[in-house]
Amino acid sequence: MRLINVVTLQVEEYFGTDIPEYAILSHTWDATEATFQQWTKRMARLRKFKVPGYAKVYGACKLARQDGLRYLWIDTVCIDKSSSAELSEAINSMFAWYENAKVCYVYLSDVRIPSNDSNVDVLSLFRRSRWWSRGWTLQELLAPTNIIFYTREWVQMGTKYALAILIQEITGIDEGYLRGTRRISICSIAQRMSWASKRVTTREEDLAYSLLGLFGINMPLLYGEGGQNSFRRLQEEIIKMSDDQSIFAFETGSSDNTLLAHHPRDFAAQGGVRPSFARKLTPPFTLSNAGLSLTVPLIHTMSPYWVLAVLNCVELHWDQEDVSARSVICLPLLGRDNKYMRARAPVTLISLGADLVAGTKPATRPKPDDNVAVTRVRSADSDANTVTTTSTSTLGRATSLEIQDLTTREDTEILVSYFSRIYPLWGNEMDEAMKGFAVSEMMLNSNTETPEQGFMLTFPRGLGEYRYRYSYPHTDLYPNISFFIPSVVAPPIHPSRNAHGDDMQASAGPNVQHQPRPGQVRRGLLVFACSYGANYKYVGIYLAVDSATTNWTCRILDLGNSFSGMRSDLEEKTALGDGVVLGKPEEWLHYDQQDDVIVAARTRFKTVNGKPCKQAIMVELVFDVDELLEERDLE
Repeated sequence: MRLINVVTLQVEEYFGTDIPEYAILSHTWDATEATFQQWTKRMARLRKFKVPGYAKVYGACKLARQDGLRYLWIDTVCIDKSSSAELSEAINSMFAWYENAKVCYVYLSDVRIPSNDSNVDVLSLFRRSRWWSRGWTLQELLAPTNIIFYTREWVQMGTKYALAILIQEITGIDEGYLRGTRRISICSIAQRMSWASKRVTTREEDLAYSLLGLFGINMPLLYGEGGQNSFRRLQEEIIKMSDDQSIFAFETGSSDNTLLAHHPRDFAAQGGVRPSFARKLTPPFTLSNAGLSLTVPLIHTMSPYWVLAVLNCVELHWDQEDVSARSVICLPLLGRDNKYMRARAPVTLISLGADLVAGTKPATRPKPDDNVAVTRVRSADSDANTVTTTSTSTLGRATSLEIQDLTTREDTEILVSYFSRIYPLWGNEMDEAMKGFAVSEMMLNSNTETPEQGFMLTFPRGLGEYRYRYSYPHTDLYPNISFFIPSVVAPPIHPSRNAHGDDMQASAGPNVQHQPRPGQVRRGLLVFACSYGANYKYVGIYLAVDSATTNWTCRILDLGNSFSGMRSDLEEKTALGDGVVLGKPEEWLHYDQQDDVIVAARTRFKTVNGKPCKQAIMVELVFDVDELLEERDLE
């Protein structure tokens, strides 16, 4: 390690335990930077002491002397960049060098102290400094314990500890990691990637190389390999060291390689992703030339061609400053027979509501668009500390009696491979059956407009002994894509029945008119059956959406042991559901449980290209409540 002696200004070299205490300088480069070869020539540095690139080295040396330190490290002068071996060693060691520094001076060359008659706010300049957008300065912010920020005139602005709240607003990095009360090593991979999502470097490969220390990775540098290749190699090295599956929780919209991300910006929306810390070891996963071998719980759908893989990470959602919900991250996968590829439609990533705080409002992070959800379709331009406009689940309100996490604990070994491998196997079948998740106009009763909302049907624990039997209307169910999109408008509320189905006719009188409804409620019914010898048990799942409030609901209807499945019978049972729930849509709940059946619809998200509807509401159906409760009791 080379260090500048701040007294003699000579460059000295030290190794291992002989390295003395030193200060370190963090800055952004310009065209006047001093190099190792130039600085070691005494006359050259004396002649150029007023050149900005040299002047900041002199200024940092002066600060170090004032702080009682004899040595200073700065990347421009202390690395001989003409040696590729030395450059590679320095980059692989840089995080540790910043971490071990006694103090780090951050020199903000684009932040000036405004004159007395100026209206410029120095903190606004601080927020807009180029330093916050550079790739290398991320590790320079996180590694040192003691950081002091200085303006161009070397006026002290404050320490990292004192400015932690402001820095959190600028970078999206929690103040706990800035103040050292939380260890960066416990952050999820996706969260750390999100911190780098808006940063840039002069050389494209450096965006990956600047993250080596943040993940504790060492790897050779291959300038000329390109940014995508260097970032892929970084992820491959991380997979060798970590079992954190959040490395796969990225948006696939900008990537033609759906196994690994192309760029940190693919993780821009993952600032809220955390390790799940489940009470079991994560099965090992490996990346090979065949693809990704992964062992995870699977959530099945009605379609034989797509499932959701549940990763071992969660996303936290905030209501004001408090965490109000926790959701599990799911990867939609296309394929069959446990061989899949990442899906781009109807969504690329789903954050499924798992643990919601009872009685809270629909849970969101600060400042998102309420009506969007974790459809990782694209990055957005919001501040790094907020979820991007396509990343916040609209989560339903919870009650204290709800079973929050309905996903199975049974793991399935799957292969997630490339499009070029999976599509030749089942591509024609998938195309014919799923039609790109598009819904024909004929099936939409000649409605040329794309439906606003629909229900995506999932089975977190499978169907068990139950089987799907009927739907009303029949044309509103699309089993090949596992969507139910109600098209029939519910009749106006009749005063003879209140929201709870109680008979009000006697007090209302026989000639009372129907009351107008402020919005349109579209609803329908799904019927499932379980056989007991020669007998059947029928269960109805009533689903409704309201255009006025954009709210939705799900209810279970006990249809008994005899159900004809005739249209009149389906209409009658659907009307029964109308009487139960259609009182006040703004108060609809998103969870119902009866006997051994649970229906939950607590997650809403936008779909890619508005197909098969603009917003999908994910419905979870569970038919083995006793086994689910026993499984949770064992935990």
